[in-house]
Amino acid sequence: MLVGLLVLCPFLRAQDTLTSATVESNSYALYSQTRWGELIRYGNKALNKGLDFYYLRYRLGVAYYMEKKYRNAAIQFEKAVVFNSSDEAMEYLYYCYIYTAQYDRARWLTKSFSPGATAYTGSGKLKPVSFVALEGGIGTSDSSQQFQQETYVQAGLGLYVNRRFSLFQAATYFSQDAFRGNIKQVQYYIGGNIPLKKGWTVNLGVQPISLNVIPKYARTDSVSDGSPTPKGAPPRRKRPVLVDSTGTAKSKFNFVGSASVSKSFSHFDVTLGTAIGAFDTTSQYEHYLGITYYPLGNNVLFLGVTAYAHTENYYKSLHYGFVPYITVSPLKPLALTISYLHNSGGNLMEDNGYLVSGTPDFMVIRISCLVAITLSKHFGIYIAYQHEDNKEEHRQWPFYYNIYTTGIKYIPI
Repeated sequence: MLVGLLVLCPFLRAQDTLTSATVESNSYALYSQTRWGELIRYGNKALNKGLDFYYLRYRLGVAYYMEKKYRNAAIQFEKAVVFNSSDEAMEYLYYCYIYTAQYDRARWLTKSFSPGATAYTGSGKLKPVSFVALEGGIGTSDSSQQFQQETYVQAGLGLYVNRRFSLFQAATYFSQDAFRGNIKQVQYYIGGNIPLKKGWTVNLGVQPISLNVIPKYARTDSVSDGSPTPKGAPPRRKRPVLVDSTGTAKSKFNFVGSASVSKSFSHFDVTLGTAIGAFDTTSQYEHYLGITYYPLGNNVLFLGVTAYAHTENYYKSLHYGFVPYITVSPLKPLALTISYLHNSGGNLMEDNGYLVSGTPDFMVIRISCLVAITLSKHFGIYIAYQHEDNKEEHRQWPFYYNIYTTGIKYIPI
């Protein structure tokens, strides 16, 4: 037994030795035999030993790709094309971006394609319009005397200005009859994405908002039914009651600007940004940090949280908000997103300044559920339900909204 161990130990030590030659030979064997799981383990072990070359990165990328871990695969192909920008690695990288919804990065990559890669992927036929969307919604409140039904309609358009810059535009019309007045609001959002090297992206957004209000006289009435207040009970709160319009229309102009930078990793996206809102009633300053985690290395399942710190009094005090969310796609044409918002006070400017509250009242809790269904290569629909718990601006009495939204999207691929 001792003699056998003495003979075997040098052999085992030699087997454990990783060199460029052995890694090349063994990784090629695993690649040829389509043993993807073993290739991933072996390839990462070689990388940890400091061995790094084109074919190792390429084979690791293919292994992750075949396991449908497209984000992991993209990292490997990005490293591979640094060694050798072959058509095969570039094409794989292109589809990794497509399958993880990194469309701006995929389009930018086509700038470096050879004529053969362009023809194979069909990227030479990409259209300047990425999508057209139309959506509408209604919101109903429990305080129906103060806040009657709100309605809105929005038209959205995605454009590629060139291979490295894309724009999202959305025009929204909002209408509501409330105790403060009859409200008509028009807003236009434009946001741009600029992909950079090494997984970095810069995001910019601006949104001018035109608000037209016909003021109303608000009379404060008790919510009591006329019965006496029990001895020792707290006084009944009072609230404004809607009466007829008595004022003339007043036009107000609001503006929101936002900028953020994000970094993509194999399993994470990290975003850091800031937003400024100049409203007729206040000015808002906001800073946020978002982290999204992709446990499977693809878009079948991802979850994350965005944390906000914001102020309306030039940092004399700060409010905080947190928005955790999860998206799952159990079937290829179906995606479900659930999110929850908790906010300590004031209003938030979300999604790079895209989602903005048009009221001085503020939201403290929001529960959202969105279902998106891909109907065909060119069409998709989505429906959403949202429950909001709010507080009135001055007296901070609570009320809530139930909001129902539906939309359709056309993708002219």
